[in-house]
Amino acid sequence: MLLLGLAGMAPGVSFGDAGEFIAAAASLSIAHAPGYPLFCLAAKAFGTVFAFGTWALRVNLFSVLCGAGAGAVFLDALARAGLGRAGRLFAVAALCLAPVWLHNTLQTEVFALNGLIAAVCLWIAVRWRERFFEPRPAAAFGLALGLGGANHQTLIFLLPPILIAAWLEERRNSGNPSRLRLARFASHFLGFGLLGLAVYAYLPIRSRIGPALDWGHPVDFPSFLHVLLRRDYGSFALTVQGGETGGLPAPISQTLRFLAASWSGLGPVAASAALAGAALSRGRGAALPLALLLVAGPGFLILGNPPFDPITAGALERFYLLPWFGAAWLAGLAVHALAMRGVWARRAAFALLLAPVLGAAGRPAAWAQRWDLAAHDYGRNLTRSLPPGAVLFIDGGDDSFYTLANLLYAERRRPDLEVHDRGGLVFPNAYGTQFRKLPKEAKEARRRFVESAMADSGRAVFYATLNRGLLPDRALPIRGLLRRIGSAGANPDADTEDPEGAALWAVYPLRLSKARAKQYYRYRALIPFYAVMRAQSDESAGRYATALKRLDDAADLGGDAAWLRSTTAGIAEWIGFRASGEAQWAAAVAAYGLSARAVGDRPDGWLNLGVALERLGSNREAERAYRRAIAADDKSYRAWYNLGALYWKEENWPAAALAFDRAVAADPARADARGYAQRARANAQAGR
Repeated sequence: MLLLGLAGMAPGVSFGDAGEFIAAAASLSIAHAPGYPLFCLAAKAFGTVFAFGTWALRVNLFSVLCGAGAGAVFLDALARAGLGRAGRLFAVAALCLAPVWLHNTLQTEVFALNGLIAAVCLWIAVRWRERFFEPRPAAAFGLALGLGGANHQTLIFLLPPILIAAWLEERRNSGNPSRLRLARFASHFLGFGLLGLAVYAYLPIRSRIGPALDWGHPVDFPSFLHVLLRRDYGSFALTVQGGETGGLPAPISQTLRFLAASWSGLGPVAASAALAGAALSRGRGAALPLALLLVAGPGFLILGNPPFDPITAGALERFYLLPWFGAAWLAGLAVHALAMRGVWARRAAFALLLAPVLGAAGRPAAWAQRWDLAAHDYGRNLTRSLPPGAVLFIDGGDDSFYTLANLLYAERRRPDLEVHDRGGLVFPNAYGTQFRKLPKEAKEARRRFVESAMADSGRAVFYATLNRGLLPDRALPIRGLLRRIGSAGANPDADTEDPEGAALWAVYPLRLSKARAKQYYRYRALIPFYAVMRAQSDESAGRYATALKRLDDAADLGGDAAWLRSTTAGIAEWIGFRASGEAQWAAAVAAYGLSARAVGDRPDGWLNLGVALERLGSNREAERAYRRAIAADDKSYRAWYNLGALYWKEENWPAAALAFDRAVAADPARADARGYAQRARANAQAGR
């Protein structure tokens, strides 16, 4: 496992939270809630001792070693649980060769350390399974689980399965444990557990010193509790975004989600073996892994009830790793049972090891990151876009935050830059100490005041944003991937390109694997940003066809990205507006068509497309566009009115009268449609 990890690990920063964790380790900062103090301290210690290469390389190597260590400890735990060689090798291979496991242990992530501590807890449970409620194992388990909680709080889902298995073992051997025995267990477990959790004291101590990253600034008890309980995320939620949760009741839909993810992530052979192990195993061997699978898998999902949207689905994959310890263990039990049935069965059991090996070998894009430089390129391209001494305000986007955090605070590049986030949360807060407590409207007013004043002071101030209207009274000319704050009084709707912006596209590297983009949402959500920003540059120069082609390319690459559809529609609609004003009706049709397809459930795009098609003389296509607008909103006055006007122009009086009648029903106060409806009926009756 170690050799595979060294061969496939990421060479630098990767997408997701990696840049933040690298920066937090290098600068001893505070990462996003709940702060992950154990990871920051352990990675800092490792990177200080093994001081070679960049901090990204060091922390990636730390994850690789944690992942390999987790596999080794899990293997020994299974041996102590009584599994033969075939069973335990299959279990470890099923887990540690799963692409999701490899993906999260070959880059900077807290889940490799999480897996190592989970394996240690399982090892303790197996090593002392016949006397688990004695002080020594209680202390060891409490300390391991407490330290694990200071790395990732989901390890609490290990507690019920291990206690259930220990209780069943105790009852089987000597009856129910006495109250005194349980009290001694609880005192040692809680005492050493709190000792492990004491690592969280790092947060207020470090926050008072003023680290580079200081999420939540937990210097007092209320703010510390706010960070510890992840209240910005809703405590039990995984992301602040969300979508629909599906039509079935939560216990059913979330259980089906877990089963589908396990079938896909572990592979059909390992997943089937896990089901067989759960169904066929009898006795004490299956209690712990089965309880772990159910509690940390469907139980975790049912408790949090995460939505079924691409953002959450992408974030959720890593949380399956903990219950997959139980699934892999059950699969190992099934293979062990097979190996005990004779020589040929034993050979078949060992042959099953090929399944996880071939599964990983057949999907290298899902885990191998040796040449993955897309996130590094993105961060470097952001800094290339900024002149010396510039100020950058980031308007959302984790990958912008974290790739820059890695460059600024881990690699120590561009010390001349001043970087802030508009939430006042990740980078140093430019808006005042009470900014986070202001209501929404007051926050926006404070942002505009501070950012405008900074631009008026003569400094070069930039935004990383998709919103051209951040400062309503100013233009924001495009400069590559960024926008620069222009002078006051300019038209904010009229995009222009900074004179030096066009040259940046020639020096931006983008070493992207399209196979990895198809595999992971984070890639699909970020990489289209290049095409979208360049499309706006083309639009500002009147290159409408080129701009629309770039928007099409962006949609092909990141079609399920949450931000892409509305952004594409807005840019295409603006191109359509400009092209219409210049009587370029073919370009307007192409632009409005793209806008309408991007957000097909809104009527406006189809309405504008219908108008442009009419001007182009394509009446039947215009009629279909108006009908699509009506399908999106059958109470749209404009859609019915425009359809009636089209039929009027063609002297189709019955159809025109009906359309105008529907327009009147949609908005009875509009007298013009009522008059046209009456005249159309009169014309129809007169046989005109």
